[in-house]
Amino acid sequence: MRICMYTETALPALGGQEMVVDALARQYQALGHEPVILAPPPRYLNMADHELPYPVVRHPRFISTRHFMEWYKHWLQRAHRQHAFDLLHCHSVYPCGYLAALCQGRLGIPTVITSHGGDVHLAGRRLSKPGLRERYAQSIAAADSLIAISRFTHEGYLQLCPTARNIVPIPNGVHLETFVAPAPRPAELPHSIEAGNYFLFIGRLHPRKGVDVLLEALAQMPSRRRAKLVIAGDGDERESLEQQCRRHDLQQQVHFVGAARGSAKVWLLQNSRFVVAPSRTWESFGLVVLESYAAGRPVIASALPGMMDLVEPGRTGLVVPPENPAALAQSIDLLLADEATTERYGMQALAVAGSFDWHLIAERHLELYDQLVARPAVRKAA
Repeated sequence: MRICMYTETALPALGGQEMVVDALARQYQALGHEPVILAPPPRYLNMADHELPYPVVRHPRFISTRHFMEWYKHWLQRAHRQHAFDLLHCHSVYPCGYLAALCQGRLGIPTVITSHGGDVHLAGRRLSKPGLRERYAQSIAAADSLIAISRFTHEGYLQLCPTARNIVPIPNGVHLETFVAPAPRPAELPHSIEAGNYFLFIGRLHPRKGVDVLLEALAQMPSRRRAKLVIAGDGDERESLEQQCRRHDLQQQVHFVGAARGSAKVWLLQNSRFVVAPSRTWESFGLVVLESYAAGRPVIASALPGMMDLVEPGRTGLVVPPENPAALAQSIDLLLADEATTERYGMQALAVAGSFDWHLIAERHLELYDQLVARPAVRKAA
């Protein structure tokens, strides 16, 4: 099967959506299919498309998210003429899903949409622009199937288009083999960070991620000297978070190690006691939860839809109300004090991770594709 994966952002840009598209494309290719990525070029990054194992087709960057959008349908149609796709999988409701809706009659192939969360977040900036909510609804209504990676995206589809149909739950996946094999200790890591003697936050330093709530929780803990907190990530909030540490006299306990990728990230996950994901507002899918599970580590997470889909309280971790430092402090203290429970949660988390291996997730996508392609052909516009 020849599959067009249409995304507004792809490698070499690095983020959750880019990694999902790449993982699926590699799995499809390994299973004997022909994925083709269609995407605009990244901003300010040098492309290395020839180094990827699958073909990448680029079209000009979007001039505006409101104006001139119809012009881009010609690039989608041209890509289809060149590659004769059997199915189009759009990795955003807008603009990719909207362009698919505009081309539906011309392409004559099934269309699938996956929202990665931000595009169906009702408070998002793009949805506030005049006329775009109607385009979102048009995109969702026109798709042959909608993939919900979580309850958050499932509800988002329905809030934007109450008549949305054929919503299929398929989560994102994880590369199990990457997190199971022991990783080498990063050479640049301070010696004061000892394996098994810290708990971990990993992610972007952004107000939505709630790292300030985590630091407030740490400051409230009477037993806070028993383990260190490692914060692996970077972002605009780093300076204010470091100031917060100084105000609470946490400098000796909290280590900011910057963004962690590759084997450094794996080592930090594998050697932590547990991982904390204290997001304060919304999460479409807890990728850091899956990666923690694959490394055999339990998670304390905020009780938000994208997290609650994955964290099983009392089995793979704990959940706390968002923006509640006292409840978070209590959960952290519980796992620090009870090593046997923490290890049991970690083993159960690893078992759960097995069902999220990318190979299995790709097969679930392909089963859906087969069903859609097998339907009677869509009549092309004259």
